[in-house]
Amino acid sequence: MLISYDWLQEYVDVDIEVPELAELLTLSGSEVDSIGSVGGRLDERIIVGQIVELCLHPDGKLLIAKVDTGQKPLALVTGAPNVAVGQKLPVALIGSVLPNGQVIEAVSFQGVTSYGMLCSEQELELGDDASGIMILPLDTPVGMPLTDALGLDDPIIDLEIYPNRPDCLSVLGIAREVAAITGKSLRLPTIKVMEAGSPIEDLTSVTVEDMKLCPFYSARVIRNIQVGPSPLWLQKRVVAGGMRPINNVVDITNFVLLEMGQPLHAFDYERLAEKRIVVRRAQPGEAITTLDGETRVLDQETLVIADAQKPVCIAGIMGGVNTEVNSETTSILLEAAIFQGLSIRRTSRRLGLRSEASARFEKGLDPSQVTKALDRATQLLVEIAGGEVSRGTIVVTTKLPEQRVVIFNPDRCNRLLGASIPQEEMIRILESLQFEVKLDKANQQLEVKVPSHRLDIELEADLIEEVARLYGYDRIPATLPKGVAQGGENRRLEVAAQVRNLLVGAGLTEIMTYSFDSPDSYRKLNLPEEHELGQAVTIQNPLTTDWSILRTSLVPHLLDVLRHNAQRQQHDLQLFEIGSVFVPEELPLTKQPDERLTLGIALMGDYPRDWGFPPREVDFFELKGLVEAVFDDLGLSCQWEKTNHPTLHPGRSAVVKVGNTKVGILGEVHPEVGEIWELPARAYLAELSLEAILAQISHEKRVDKLPRYPAVARDLALLAPDTILAQEVLEVIWAAGGDLVKEITLFDVYQGRQIPSGHRSLAYSILYQARDRTLTDSEVEAVEGKIITELETRLGITRR
Repeated sequence: MLISYDWLQEYVDVDIEVPELAELLTLSGSEVDSIGSVGGRLDERIIVGQIVELCLHPDGKLLIAKVDTGQKPLALVTGAPNVAVGQKLPVALIGSVLPNGQVIEAVSFQGVTSYGMLCSEQELELGDDASGIMILPLDTPVGMPLTDALGLDDPIIDLEIYPNRPDCLSVLGIAREVAAITGKSLRLPTIKVMEAGSPIEDLTSVTVEDMKLCPFYSARVIRNIQVGPSPLWLQKRVVAGGMRPINNVVDITNFVLLEMGQPLHAFDYERLAEKRIVVRRAQPGEAITTLDGETRVLDQETLVIADAQKPVCIAGIMGGVNTEVNSETTSILLEAAIFQGLSIRRTSRRLGLRSEASARFEKGLDPSQVTKALDRATQLLVEIAGGEVSRGTIVVTTKLPEQRVVIFNPDRCNRLLGASIPQEEMIRILESLQFEVKLDKANQQLEVKVPSHRLDIELEADLIEEVARLYGYDRIPATLPKGVAQGGENRRLEVAAQVRNLLVGAGLTEIMTYSFDSPDSYRKLNLPEEHELGQAVTIQNPLTTDWSILRTSLVPHLLDVLRHNAQRQQHDLQLFEIGSVFVPEELPLTKQPDERLTLGIALMGDYPRDWGFPPREVDFFELKGLVEAVFDDLGLSCQWEKTNHPTLHPGRSAVVKVGNTKVGILGEVHPEVGEIWELPARAYLAELSLEAILAQISHEKRVDKLPRYPAVARDLALLAPDTILAQEVLEVIWAAGGDLVKEITLFDVYQGRQIPSGHRSLAYSILYQARDRTLTDSEVEAVEGKIITELETRLGITRR
């Protein structure tokens, strides 16, 4: 936000130097980025002149201008095509130096001497226009140095305005801050509109079809105006605000935008079909040519200002050429409105079109200032462009918000700030910012009414911040927190850190991805429409259409990372992510979704090569081993169940359980899913709910004595149908062996000769051990016999 120091002084008496003011603004929370000027100071011998006579040069191409410079007329030779008698323009006198270093001298053009130079914007480095001489307003004083006439040395303060302070996006808003900081009085402009002629209802009407997107719309009609150049003072203010003067009508709307922070737009009244306004959504395929000359195709999400037939403005962003104010305009319809910030932001991003107006609509506007800004612009239009203001104003609005009242406790304020600010000082600070303060002596607190322009004030903490920044952060003493500090990570973070350290130690790389996702990602996982992962929370203001929902799974982003790396010739990947997924209890949302901490693992390609060892491709069992290591490190044992998850390969996937609780899935990526994600090799995924795992972890530490008696190891070779799952065999052995079975290890699987078709040989090593004695051979054989009997009875497995 560019603020002219000279303009600022119209509203508040600033008696300190610009650098000191900039420091005060920064310390109070309005950060100053830089201090500059409108255009820098030019040579004092570059002055304002006026052409009093023009004649053709003897060569028939150039012109000889007789120019009044306030002293004696000078003869200047020019080839500019836009000069005319009566114009006022910049004159560089002999001996002056242009910004590019050129020294002006008397020059003879075929016998005619030019005693100076008429200058263009580009030559003075005041703009890019080099097509002709720079034409100045007619009220510019002749003979005055151009720097003084245009206020080029006016200090300009460039402020960074934070998104929560749209009230500071105007000169009056900053003047309000300066008045509070310095203790000076704020002077507001006097607004008075003289109405005449027909009632506005006889001239036009306004229909708002979507009050959600346009909660406030007001309009006036001004007839018999004369469009032309703006007076010098107005052009200076517009230029100081970083804008380009166009004509008196447009410059006035820009002036009020800069002064009060309320965008306005002027339509050529005579070019409105049926002389009326309709605020509506654009129709599919509807197009408009905007003031920048671009034709833009609109969609139904775009709010437009239309007449009876067509769009005439993209609401809150830019007007259309079909109702542009030009030199032939005699009547205008002037608009001041409030549009929904989210809608303006989306449209602006979609069209790639931002403006000073859209920046303000996006952040929010003060409803009480809309008609005041409309009247301010109307007043200036009558004073500068003439015209007749129709009687009345059309206002279409929803119910305006009631004034907010916040309870403020001075003792709590001092306690939170660690300061001892007197209550009277707090009241003075708040009242200087235009808050209405009422003391409640009974409860030792303040009732604070929030002014309508402070959209950011909702809580007591917001008022405490106001007191702190105006009192001065540098005046608050540095103190240590009182009481006993009890820090440390909670169990949830401890488990996440434990898992992270384990996987990093196993050679995996941690990744971090966004919590946003696209609905298309879940469709590409082969999930049916009704699948729970597809029931996601939709984001109201997504950064892009690809990030329009909160993710319900880490799997899509894991696959995205695999693809992204594979497309860059990085095929050997061992990755993991610990992040949140967001699961709604029901849609539409009635409360916040359940945020669940989740672990995702992805493997693809080969493990890193070691010297002397051949490359080793990752497989299902590598992934299973990593998952088992996680559970072992957390002191849990897990079980496996076969699954037919649509994202994973049938027969190479499993559900992971702790006890009877499902805590995750793992397996090889389904070939169809791998093809959709353009993966060059087999990939393996695991997704575990750390929230569910955390609930299974016991806080008690169990310690067993070291065994005093030796163990007995026996090998058992079995002939099993190949339809039997390994987990089923383990469950039977554990159940039949009871407390005497300590370990079971599968060390060989064989299918081939000597093995019947449809069967396979499974070889297990079983460790037997008792706590209170050394087992005899007969005891071991009895348990082994029971195991074999149970396997044959329940699973049809025999001993080889």
